[in-house]
Amino acid sequence: MDDKQENFNIKEINRQELANFKFNRPDEKPKSRKKYFQIGLIVVIVIILIVAAVIFFKSWFSFSEAKVELEVIAPTEIASGEEVLFTVRYQNNNRVVLKDAKLIIDYPQGTYSIEGKELTQETIELEDILAKRRGSKDFKIRLTGEKDSAKSLTVRLSYRPENIGSRFENSATFKINITSVLLGLYLTAPQKAVSGEEVSYALDYMNNSEEDFPNLKIEIDYPSGFYFTSAQPEPDEENNIWQIQGLKKNERGTIRISGSLEGREGENKTLTARIVKEENGKFLKYSQTDAITQISAAPLQISLFLNNKEGERNVNSKERLSYKIKFTNNTDIALSQLVLKAYLQGEMFDFKTLSLSEKGFFDSLNNIVTWSAAGVSSLALLPPGESGEVQFTVYLKKDFSITDSNDKNFQASMRAELETLNVPPQFNIDKLKIEKTLNSKINTNIVLQAKGYHNETTANISNFGPIPPQVNKTTAYTIHWQITNASNDLENVKVTTVLPQGIEWKNVYTSLGEGAQLEYNERTKLIVWKINRIPAATGFLIPVSELVFQVAITPSITQVGTTPVLIDESKLEAKDIFTGEILEVFDTAIATDIPDDPSVGSGMGRVEQ
Repeated sequence: MDDKQENFNIKEINRQELANFKFNRPDEKPKSRKKYFQIGLIVVIVIILIVAAVIFFKSWFSFSEAKVELEVIAPTEIASGEEVLFTVRYQNNNRVVLKDAKLIIDYPQGTYSIEGKELTQETIELEDILAKRRGSKDFKIRLTGEKDSAKSLTVRLSYRPENIGSRFENSATFKINITSVLLGLYLTAPQKAVSGEEVSYALDYMNNSEEDFPNLKIEIDYPSGFYFTSAQPEPDEENNIWQIQGLKKNERGTIRISGSLEGREGENKTLTARIVKEENGKFLKYSQTDAITQISAAPLQISLFLNNKEGERNVNSKERLSYKIKFTNNTDIALSQLVLKAYLQGEMFDFKTLSLSEKGFFDSLNNIVTWSAAGVSSLALLPPGESGEVQFTVYLKKDFSITDSNDKNFQASMRAELETLNVPPQFNIDKLKIEKTLNSKINTNIVLQAKGYHNETTANISNFGPIPPQVNKTTAYTIHWQITNASNDLENVKVTTVLPQGIEWKNVYTSLGEGAQLEYNERTKLIVWKINRIPAATGFLIPVSELVFQVAITPSITQVGTTPVLIDESKLEAKDIFTGEILEVFDTAIATDIPDDPSVGSGMGRVEQ
């Protein structure tokens, strides 16, 4: 066998061995793969089962807000004041418990309990709402409102699912229509009115039911700027309450009211009327109505000024009052032959001081100033939109005339009146007229007198020491504070002064009287006398208010030849109850020369060695 043949045989043998090797390996591998496949399949099945269980558990015990139902059952149409029964139904379609549940009811305006209490909101605590359970609550109320109005009632269910920390809230709204009124009101009012003119209201009330109503009451809220003058029938309480003992079925009545209405041009003034019924000791509102009157521009307008300021202000005795009356034509046509009058009322006017800046005439018998076309050109012809004015001055008297207890709370009043008989046909009236009043309250006159004495006659107070005062020797003096008050009551009265250095507070004083107190501060040396109230006519019809207290001085060698000050300036501060102003008056300091004491002659106040 040659070499090639040998090599061939070797290769054949190797191939055979290789073939045998490959044949034997697959015998073992199929068994392993099968085993691994079985294990993997089991794991997948277990995972699928776990996921399915979790999904099932969550779906079984999960919470959905949509599965909480809330419903309001109530009549859709009622009469105002009628008793209403409504039911709130709630249902939990979840498989979890709703904890801390409560119903919150938001009532519309005009809702009352059966006992007559006005309701705005009510909260009802509920027991836990179990899974797949329902519940309901009944409520009785009265709803009031105007005919053909609608009332919306909102109910909210607030709760916390047992497996969730947050709170949830479901709501339901129900609308109730008021189709009739058991006790009706109809209010007639002017749509427009000129400020200051008289207005009239008519209130018709009626029982529209088939039953009698006892113990009724009608209440009226007047707008700001309304001044009541009369009513028919007259009110039973104050000027706005009428008692209706009984109103039979289909019975009606009318209340007529008159007064004046003031306001700014374009301002809306609302008058409100309501009828209520007494039930269980409370008054339940059955019906309410409003009427709006708009303030329109007057054909003539008057503006009043005092000392260059428009409107009312407080004044003082002896004050110079400078009045200005401005008048305006608000129509679109010229007005002619106007007459303007100023009526002055008040005991404090000093009429002999009256001075007119325009040609006019003062009737001193009736205290009336009159201007006409003869002296004021703008009163002869006042074009559309144009204005004119007149002025005059007058002083107030210095002293009040106080003869009895009724002489108090003085005022200075000026009423201006403008009119013309030459009225354009479009107004369909005999004359155009407007008037306006300016009232000025007069502050009271207060006098504070501070006086010093060495020769004191007041009981239980005795002064001592040399006169003239001597160095290093103590001399005592008494100070008198005297208050007179003329025309208005005072409150929160306070008198103060300061003791100079070297002056000693002896803490000796007269009885203060009821409601008064005296304070002394050693560090600041401030003396304060407080009085709750001082009536008018103090010092006129009743005795002055007086306080006497003692001070002393031990002069220094450096004060020889001087008259040392015993108390500094005295100041009184008080509130005038009538005018509301805080008033202040002062009196001068008092020195050792004490001029009010006749026993201390000239020069006897100077300190001697």
